[in-house]
Amino acid sequence: MEMSNQTRAPQISGTNVVGEWIEVDYSRNLISAVLFFEPVSGNSSEAVELVQRIARRYEKLPVGFWFIMEPRLSCMFRGNTAQLTLQRFNLMKNSIFDGNGMMEHQARIKAVPALFVVDSNSFLKLQCEGEISFREFERTIQARLAASGYREDLPAIGELDYDFPHPVSYTMKQMGYVTGDYLFSSLVTPETDQQFSLPDFYLPNTIYPCGSWFVGRDFIEGKSGSTVYISCLKDESVNVFFGSEEGASVRVHTSMESTHHLVLGKDITKNRSILELKVNEFRPYEILSLTGDSDVLISLQVSAGSLKLYCVEYRHCNQVTKAVF
Repeated sequence: MEMSNQTRAPQISGTNVVGEWIEVDYSRNLISAVLFFEPVSGNSSEAVELVQRIARRYEKLPVGFWFIMEPRLSCMFRGNTAQLTLQRFNLMKNSIFDGNGMMEHQARIKAVPALFVVDSNSFLKLQCEGEISFREFERTIQARLAASGYREDLPAIGELDYDFPHPVSYTMKQMGYVTGDYLFSSLVTPETDQQFSLPDFYLPNTIYPCGSWFVGRDFIEGKSGSTVYISCLKDESVNVFFGSEEGASVRVHTSMESTHHLVLGKDITKNRSILELKVNEFRPYEILSLTGDSDVLISLQVSAGSLKLYCVEYRHCNQVTKAVF
C-alpha cells in the first residue's frame, strides 16, 4: 500500500552474520528497500531472490537494499544453519538478524515477507506484507530517482515480466516442541530421542513423525528408517525445509495410486517406479508443485543418513505464475 508522506519508517539496527552491529541510515541513499523475510519459508525465499534481481538493476544508482532475517526458529540465529542460509542467498554483507523479533514487532508487521520502501528523509513510500507487488515496488523506486535527476539512467520496467506468484493462501508449519504446529500420537519430551508409532488418524495439513526422531527445540531430526507423513489438500503445493550435515536420501510415497495425477516437485527424482529426494544443504525442497483435484497423503522415508526438518509450507496453486528476468 502507498504510504502518507508523514509516515515514518521504523528504525532498523542489529547484528549481521559475523556479529557486527549495523544501523540502517536511510539518508545515505535517495531511496531504500528493506525486506523482512523468514529464512525457512519458500515464499520468503522467492521474495529474497526477486528483490536481489531488482537490486542488481540499480547497483549503479543511489538505492539501498537491506534484508532483515526474521528467524522465529531460534536455531537459525544460534547455529550454522543461519550462516548456510545467508551464504545460499549471498546476503553476508547487507543482512541483519532480528533474533528476538523486536524489529518486526516495532514495525508492526503482521505477515512476512514484508517490504518497506523508504526515502532519504526516513518516510515510508510503500509497504507490502505477505504478498508483494513488485511492479509497484520498482515504480516507487523509479519515481524517486526520476524526481532527483536520474531519469535517463533508469532501466526500463518493460524489460521485466511482473507475473509474480500471488498465492491465494499459504501456511507454514514450523517444527519443534515450542511451536505446536504438528501433531504427535504420544507425549513429547523436548530435546530427546523418541520413537513414534504409525498414526491412526488423518487431519488436513498436519505432520506425523513415525519411527526414530530427535525432538529439538526448533526442529525434528529423522534417523535412517524413520518416516514423516504429510497431509495436504487438493490444489496445493508442498515445500519442506530440510537439511543434512552429511547428506541423506529420502524415498517418497503418496496415497495416489498413480503419480500421473500429481505434479511432482522439482527436487524429486524418479528412478523407474521409485521417487527419491537427495537432501544436503539447508534449504526448501519442493515435494509437490500441485496435488491435483484430490487430497494427498505423502510419506517421506529416510532411507540413508539423517536429516533435520524445520518446517512444512503449503500453498494453494489457483494462480501459478512465473517471474522472468
